[in-house]
Amino acid sequence: MKKIQLTILLSVLMSMVGTRTLAYDIAVANDDEVIIYYDYINNGTELMVTCNNFGEKYAGTVNIPKEVTYNSTTYSVTSLGDEAFYDCSGLTSVTIPNSVTSIGDKAFWYCTGLTSVSIGNSVTSIGFEAFFACISLTSFIIPNSVTSIGDEAFHACTNLTSVTFGNSVTSIGDNVFSACPSLTSITVESGNPKYDSRDNCNAIIETESNTLVLGCQNTNIPNSVITIGERAFYHCYGLASVTIPNGVKNIEAYAFKDCPSLVSVSMGSSITKIGTYAFSGCKGITSVTIPNSVTNIGQDAFSHCTGLTSVIIPNSVKSIGWYAFYHCTGLTSVIIPNSVTSIGDYAFAYCTSLTSITSLITEPFSIDNSTFPDNAYASATLKVPEGTIAKYKAADGWKDFTNIVEGELTGILNVNREATANNRYYTLDGREVGHPTKGIYILNGKKVVVK
Repeated sequence: MKKIQLTILLSVLMSMVGTRTLAYDIAVANDDEVIIYYDYINNGTELMVTCNNFGEKYAGTVNIPKEVTYNSTTYSVTSLGDEAFYDCSGLTSVTIPNSVTSIGDKAFWYCTGLTSVSIGNSVTSIGFEAFFACISLTSFIIPNSVTSIGDEAFHACTNLTSVTFGNSVTSIGDNVFSACPSLTSITVESGNPKYDSRDNCNAIIETESNTLVLGCQNTNIPNSVITIGERAFYHCYGLASVTIPNGVKNIEAYAFKDCPSLVSVSMGSSITKIGTYAFSGCKGITSVTIPNSVTNIGQDAFSHCTGLTSVIIPNSVKSIGWYAFYHCTGLTSVIIPNSVTSIGDYAFAYCTSLTSITSLITEPFSIDNSTFPDNAYASATLKVPEGTIAKYKAADGWKDFTNIVEGELTGILNVNREATANNRYYTLDGREVGHPTKGIYILNGKKVVVK
């Protein structure tokens, strides 16, 4: 019986494989005597470069010919197939001829020894993860013929320092240069119908919408930019500081997510939206002053910013999203202004260092009991406006605090006016003040009295 079952299993496997036992249709040596493997495409009239899954991988220098003659028939080589050079760690250099029009998905995936790629002037598309983890690449020129670049095309090219986009690119995928910590220069050739690199900004900007779509650690955001696009600096490991000018109104989702070296963020006075996960995972940020133009703090906007110790939320903010400051384990205090009308579940959950929560809300609304960490409910002090303690003790979510006090203003430091010259001061509603007069301001995330 077992012999019969084994015979049946082998028959099924053979039917799945069919009569073709190789991973390619033909194999032909180029002028350098390097064997290159091909599949027939377009009804057998053209060839696509592929791999040999059952033999040696490509290594050294590979010059792909534009034509191949096989059995007295000449074919044009028009494509690099998906995974054509997949995991060819010994590959060091590739020349792609003018006959090729497309580079497939994962074509050079994990070619860790690849240092040089010459792309012909007919390639129009670079596929998904095409050069994923090609860690020996240091620079890359995308020719003028290319119109589209797939998601994560150069993800984890850790030694890539400069990239030049041609003047025909009109489609750029997500996370194209994520996890490229050495990238310092991104430019697009002049004449591109959709993108530009104005003012030597070291970034790619969508011209019509003034949206910055791709940045790097040396990007200077021009004042003409209105939106920091989704994932514009995603996984930009080398980014240490960013100044967002007054022209910017929107910071979209994931814009600065997982930038662990980012320690300094200066936000302009026109920002109205901080999108979901915008600064999530930026572990180096220690303090954030949100400008008084912001009305909404998105879901997970600052989650997992474990270095964050203080945050100033201005009186313009109406909603704090779910998980907005989730797992900010270094956060010790927060002030919630009276303008806030909703706080999402888990907004401050796992902020285990919270000892002081000041709510200026005069009519407390219900919040979920997951909003703050359990230890905060037990030991932190909730400070509320004078005459509102009864309302807080009756409101869902707020009433769970053991220690609620009203009418207190503590933790304010005194500062002489002579000591203000080289510091950045903000009003209690988040406006920066160049030359503070006497009064109460925010300095480095703390309230101070300037005498």
